[in-house]
Amino acid sequence: MTISDPTLTGHESIGRESIGHESIGQGIHIVGGGLTGYAAALSLAAAGFPVNIYQPHVPAVDQLRTTTINPAAYAMLDQLGVVAALPDDALTPVHHIMVTDDADRANPLDPVMSWSHTKSGKEKGNNEKTDHAPTPLAWVISNAVLVHAMQHMITASKLITCHALSMTGYHPRHPDYDHAAAALVSADDALIPASLIIAADGRNSQIRHAAGIRQISRNLGQTAIVSQITMTEPHRQIAWQRFLSGGPIALMPMADPHMFSLVWSMTNADAARLMDADKDRFAMALDDATGLAFGRMTDMTDRQAFAVIPTHAMWPVAQRLALIGDAAHAINPLAGQGYNLALADIKTLTHVLTTARRDGIDIGSHHILNRYALARAPEVAAMTLATDGLNMLFSFGKKRRRLAGMGMALANLPMVKSLAERVASGRMFGR
Repeated sequence: MTISDPTLTGHESIGRESIGHESIGQGIHIVGGGLTGYAAALSLAAAGFPVNIYQPHVPAVDQLRTTTINPAAYAMLDQLGVVAALPDDALTPVHHIMVTDDADRANPLDPVMSWSHTKSGKEKGNNEKTDHAPTPLAWVISNAVLVHAMQHMITASKLITCHALSMTGYHPRHPDYDHAAAALVSADDALIPASLIIAADGRNSQIRHAAGIRQISRNLGQTAIVSQITMTEPHRQIAWQRFLSGGPIALMPMADPHMFSLVWSMTNADAARLMDADKDRFAMALDDATGLAFGRMTDMTDRQAFAVIPTHAMWPVAQRLALIGDAAHAINPLAGQGYNLALADIKTLTHVLTTARRDGIDIGSHHILNRYALARAPEVAAMTLATDGLNMLFSFGKKRRRLAGMGMALANLPMVKSLAERVASGRMFGR
């Protein structure tokens, strides 16, 4: 691997000037590193494609955020060798999922919708089978740990080159290559030819904007607070979510049996108040929100807040350009499925490009990229509708209890419950 930023690997930098725009040439170019860009690079390299990654600097290590991995995403990461590269305790299995509301209940762990594992299978990579171990419904992992493992794999790859360059623009055609290449525009206004550009630069994608791809954004007036908290009662590998009037609160289990990853969506005003609250006041609010489902909060890390603004590209492809992950669809975080959708994007795109190469077809052609877009449309639409629908149905105040109750009753119907389970597990479309 060639690398222009020594902080990524600890190796000596070869320097930005020594790379030279002319040496990059045509090929597949990924804009954006982090969880999505790195996974895309690893997937494409595993399929034999040389890949360039562009990021202005190494992504800041987020010690607070976690990612929920469903079985389909786990299988993909396992196949790429990522699971085997993780520390033994990096993945915390989820064996039970419970969803409830803010109705007055004697037991806050009494769910209106729930499911548990029913099958046996593998727990940890390298295709190692444990005949009697239950297959988790999902796994929870620290973003920092996952990024670190991917960085090491990228360093070892001979097909992946990282460039410490900021990409600010896009042109559908490079002037020197006519129809054979698009152009990335760097911060110093250099034009870099690319057979295919993959935008993995997040919800506020500069490349998507430069390409003129229209988007739909819905400001829900909500902010999500994330932290890692310690409770008096153990999590017992339960993922627990409660719908409150201002938005849902989710507690995801971590390696420490008393530690949870917290994602708490609420009105912007409530979030501002709680971000300013001291630890004791925050603990009181949290204990009230959870109904003491896992006892009282005894400790917490720092807090972070981010706006809940689902954003979706009208069509995730353009001339020699494909959007993946949040650049294509930043969904409501309540279901914890954002990264699973990103990995499904990557898997589908890799398959489409591999097939095109086999058949001797230009990988950046409209025909090929539209295959990717059409293949991803059903699952993305289903997940968008599911998360938006849940948020609208269940985030009601007590004056609308009857309607909220109807929503929960519908959610517990066998057909709807089965659909929810298939969406959460990544098996909805046969992956």
